[in-house]
Formats: sequence, structure tokens, C-alpha cells
Amino acid sequence: MLNSSFAFITLTLFLSASPGPVMINCMTDAAHYGLRKTFRTMFGVSLGNLTLILLSAFGVALFLQKSPAALIWIQYIGGAYLIYLGMQLFMRTGINPDSTKKFQDSRLFLKGFLIAATNPKGIIYFGALFPQFIHPSQNWPIQYVYLTLIFLCIDLCWMLIYAISGKKMMLWIKSPQHHTVFNRICGGLLIVAGIALGFYK
Repeated sequence: MLNSSFAFITLTLFLSASPGPVMINCMTDAAHYGLRKTFRTMFGVSLGNLTLILLSAFGVALFLQKSPAALIWIQYIGGAYLIYLGMQLFMRTGINPDSTKKFQDSRLFLKGFLIAATNPKGIIYFGALFPQFIHPSQNWPIQYVYLTLIFLCIDLCWMLIYAISGKKMMLWIKSPQHHTVFNRICGGLLIVAGIALGFYK
């Protein structure tokens, strides 16, 4: 159990650390709306991941993996949403303080949830890899809860690191022109991620 826990923690540390759509989104949200509001994004992502974990526990994720049509539609929806977010960010010039105040917290939460819940990589991770750390001879619901808590804690820590980095970066680059460059780089990365997601096998 100890060895498998160490392997799971190590694997999760590396997988969560990768600068994918979730981490890029946390970084840009913190840069534009502040660290406090970005916690809504993080909680939305965590709920999205928790949804996939529950689907995995009930075998739905395995069904989706064996149903290419359903998984492809999820890929397309997730990819299109990332491209939409990327285009919005790419077209933004600098930061408008008034618009950040009007941005509803619920939209940040929903955005984080959708990015996580429509990620087919998450479905594969939780549906195929997650169960490999479950020992059939032991109480599997408790093991699922244990692994879920580990994953959510590690993922939240990495999201916080990326969010702090985004906030610090935006404070460091003072001019509106640099803010625009930051928006276009992050927006471009989200667009690329959305296109890659659409072709992901």
C-alpha cells in the first residue's frame, strides 16, 4: 500500500505540474481577476475532476473509453470551448479594471468546471490509470476516497502555484502593451491546446 501510494503521489505530481489548459487558465485568471477570485476557478476545476473520478468509480469512464463516438464528441466540445476561451483572451488588450469587477464569480467557477470535465485526458487518467492503484482485496470505496483526496490536494497546490505566478507576472509587467502580449501568449496556448484536444487519440 505504501509503495503504491508513493507511486501514485509521484505520478500525480508530474501530471498535475504540466502546463495544460487548467494551469494556463488559473494563471490568466489570477493575472486578470486576482488570486481571491481565482479560487472559484480552482474549486470549479476540482469539482470537474471529482465528477470524472465518480464516473470512474461507477464504471462510466470505462464505458466512454470503449465508446469512441461519445469520447470524440466530448473531445470536440472541450476543444471548441478552449479555442473560444483562447480567442477571447487573445483579443483582449491590456486589462480593463472595470470589466474585472463586473466578472461574476459563478462564471469563473463554471469555466473551471467545464475545462476539467470535458478533458478526455482526465477521463482516461481516472478511468484507466486511477483504478490500477485500487487493491481489490481491500475496501475499494475507502481507497477511492483516499486517492481522490491526494489527487485534489496536489492538483490544488499546483493550481495555486500557477495562479501566484500569473499574478506576480502581471504585477511585474507594467505597461498595457506587455499585458496585451501576455494575453496573446496565454490565449494562443489555449487555442493550441483546444486544437490538440480535438485531434487527441
